[in-house]
Amino acid sequence: MPLVRSKTSFSTHTTRTTTATAVYATNLDSEEQSDGGFLADVTFNPPYLVAYISFLLFAFFRTFTEEPGASNDILQAFIADPLHPGCNEIFFAIFNLLGLYFVPMSCLLMPGSNENQKFPAAPFLIGSALGGYGLLGPYAFTRKPDPTLKTKADLGWVTANILDNKIFNWFIVVALVNAYLSSNVFSALAADASGTISGFGQLFSDTAIASASSMDFVILTIAAASFIPEDLSRRGYKGESASLIAASTVLLPGVGVALYCALRPSLDEE
Repeated sequence: MPLVRSKTSFSTHTTRTTTATAVYATNLDSEEQSDGGFLADVTFNPPYLVAYISFLLFAFFRTFTEEPGASNDILQAFIADPLHPGCNEIFFAIFNLLGLYFVPMSCLLMPGSNENQKFPAAPFLIGSALGGYGLLGPYAFTRKPDPTLKTKADLGWVTANILDNKIFNWFIVVALVNAYLSSNVFSALAADASGTISGFGQLFSDTAIASASSMDFVILTIAAASFIPEDLSRRGYKGESASLIAASTVLLPGVGVALYCALRPSLDEE
């Protein structure tokens, strides 16, 4: 009888131990699957990631291959006289527009910035006022597109009342048009198109700031256009012309996307 009791006790203990081990192993596997690290649930968008890597490599390459102090001389000219730096008019226009591009970009991206995104959009958009795509890129290539129908009630106060406000949108159009006009780029091209373009080409070749800024400007223009069909979808518009509308904004970089924001369908209140 004592022997039987011992076997039963041992069997029960073994069963409990095995069960506990199995439960522990299951919980451990579950934790490992759910805790994959900070980047576990990040989705990478290849086109924006490739653009980001290409931009960084190009900017670093140009920085280390230009003549020492070439870019610094241009920066000093802007600091000394921001309105009349005395540089090529095409680059002057690009430089002015880069500092404003974050505003229409915010109008496009903030309505789709929600709890489903890994990172908040605002810090990257504000940072892009100084760093362009170099700071916006990480958000662009990790964001999840959100084409679902939205109303103003779904948005934050700033997005609903400022970024989606038509008066504010038209104000940005004026500011971007003024960036072109204050650079005198149109009058320079009208007076001597060949000389102005060749002068820009020379500046592009000689300085990192001109070449990197120009590439940054092109990437931002194309990226902004690529976000437009998604923005239209959030506003209930899914017509085939969405891609044409997006493509048309690159005809006058900066102003084109600002015009789109001013003319796009308004979101319903609720």
